[in-house]
Amino acid sequence: MNKNVALLGAAIGVMCASSASALDLPSIDKKPLKLDVTEASILVQRFDPRTTQGESPGDGGFGYWVNRINAALSWQHFTLGVRLDSSLWWRQPHDAYGDNAAQSQTLADSQRFPQTLYPAKVFLTYNAAGIEATVGDAYVQFARGLLISMRKMDDLGIDNTVRGAKLAVSRGPFTVTAVGGFMNPSRVDEASGQMLFLQRTPQLSQLNSDPSIPNPVFGSDRVIGAELQAGRGSPIVLSTSAVRFTRCAPYAYDAASGRFNTGDASLGETAFGTCDDASTKQWLSTLNDGAPTRRANTVDMVAQSVEIPRLGKFGNLYAVGAIQRRTFDFEPERNGAEAQGSAIYGSYSGSYGPVTNTFEFKSYRNFRPVVASVAAGKAPAFSFVSYSAPPTTEVLTQDNLGTNDFNACATGGRLRTDVRMNKHLLTYVQGIYEVSQSEQSGASCDKHGDVVGAYAKTPDRATNYVWDGTAGIQLDWDQSRSYVYALVNARNDMRGDGTPYLRQEDFEYTVSAYLGKAVSKALRGPASLELVGRNRMRYQADENYAETANGKAVATRWFEGENYVALKLAPKWIFTTGFEYTSKVALPTWYPNASVVYKFKSDSNIKLFVGEQRGGLKCVSGVCRIFPAFEGARLELTMRF
Repeated sequence: MNKNVALLGAAIGVMCASSASALDLPSIDKKPLKLDVTEASILVQRFDPRTTQGESPGDGGFGYWVNRINAALSWQHFTLGVRLDSSLWWRQPHDAYGDNAAQSQTLADSQRFPQTLYPAKVFLTYNAAGIEATVGDAYVQFARGLLISMRKMDDLGIDNTVRGAKLAVSRGPFTVTAVGGFMNPSRVDEASGQMLFLQRTPQLSQLNSDPSIPNPVFGSDRVIGAELQAGRGSPIVLSTSAVRFTRCAPYAYDAASGRFNTGDASLGETAFGTCDDASTKQWLSTLNDGAPTRRANTVDMVAQSVEIPRLGKFGNLYAVGAIQRRTFDFEPERNGAEAQGSAIYGSYSGSYGPVTNTFEFKSYRNFRPVVASVAAGKAPAFSFVSYSAPPTTEVLTQDNLGTNDFNACATGGRLRTDVRMNKHLLTYVQGIYEVSQSEQSGASCDKHGDVVGAYAKTPDRATNYVWDGTAGIQLDWDQSRSYVYALVNARNDMRGDGTPYLRQEDFEYTVSAYLGKAVSKALRGPASLELVGRNRMRYQADENYAETANGKAVATRWFEGENYVALKLAPKWIFTTGFEYTSKVALPTWYPNASVVYKFKSDSNIKLFVGEQRGGLKCVSGVCRIFPAFEGARLELTMRF
């Protein structure tokens, strides 16, 4: 029996076992025992990409099956949970690493498209009055993400937890939260087929030249942190937070052979890595230095916040300040003003009659997100994984923050005003003004806010001044069964020397019309027609180069967007068709697609998608990643037992 068949059989066996466990469970000590099982299964076949897509044939044509089973067993105050992930891949592309076709295939398959079956999340939680204790995987966030932000973001394929221990104790006005353990991001990226497991890729390794020696891709990142909150339930709440991130090597380094001892590693070393100085130094030296925190062996951060949750009739107020210090024990020349940073963030929200105002302010000086110690050259799809996410003061899905780390050296704010015109109509306007010294590639600042690096002698060239305006409406009628949500947005981003860096005009809409029961009598449910779309024009100085009449390549503006039409036949069916488009150079113009969803229970459904979607940048709450274009068929099954 080959490996693929064995893994598929094991996964199917687990699925069957999960289904059987949905039966009523006996009580223990007269206390009910509850089992909650959710399964998400995804079957995908990608088509060979169009040659005009600017990608090699190896970037398409493969298929995969990914399955995730979440099971939670609860009894009294205890919950035992596990998520079991498995993946099977076929028709892996031939990324030609050498002349030997068989060797090329072996190396390509070891770098991407893993056949896996592993426990992605495991935890035991005790939750009683005032106490919550977790051993295993836990989500945690301090200081609104400034210090640590380990959470789940489905839109980006992110599911980051701390695997160790978390304890939260509340007594009267005080709450103490402590966390410690190893960072546990998702290990398989569905969109690219890349993984964070050992890879046999000598051509991409700086250490090993023997293809029989596997190379580590992800280090042993650790964290310890605590937060003390005082004043819970009172007019003023104070919180003090502190965390330390530590980098260690995933395996011991053998100075004599010049390799990581992955084959002879002990059980403890395989599970936890090693913090031996020589091994850690060698591991960090292999990492890409594009992110300032990736090769720092320690990152320390402290934050102090104050919150006034009830300002009488005037809303609520929150403010936090934080400092960051990155330590490079193995590159001491990097320590100093460029390895330290600070952050101030504040928000206010309040209403007066029909008017609600929301204001956010930030001032960041060389304050960086803590990125994972991923060998980005071997697994570039994971280069965006980070353990902290400073607030952006932008909208949640803002994706026009340039190509670098816009937020690291930035000062500015956002004001949004909502006006409730009547019961059915809400209008709003929003304005953003920001100054960034780190938006452009190569631009950065030190702890004082002074421009350093490539633009140190031309700071105006590195400074971006951003104006951003939005206006929108939310209108509903027919007992809120029909509605229109629409907005227009414009952004003007200019360099300090007066040259344009980024400009964008954006129109977004969601329109839903209730059609009544007559349309879908046979299905015994009401029907509605929904239109959703986003269309924009964009210019960015370092993208979309086109050749002009004089033969010179210059950046030019482009148009892109997506528009979808859905027929919803409650409560079972959703039929959708749509098209996406782009005018970017060397890419296809149109991406048509269609999908159907059938809900056989309120929390269980099956979805079939066939067609194409354009690739590009996608952002959620300041965390961004680039997705490849998709051409193929995708079947998703979600079940809750």
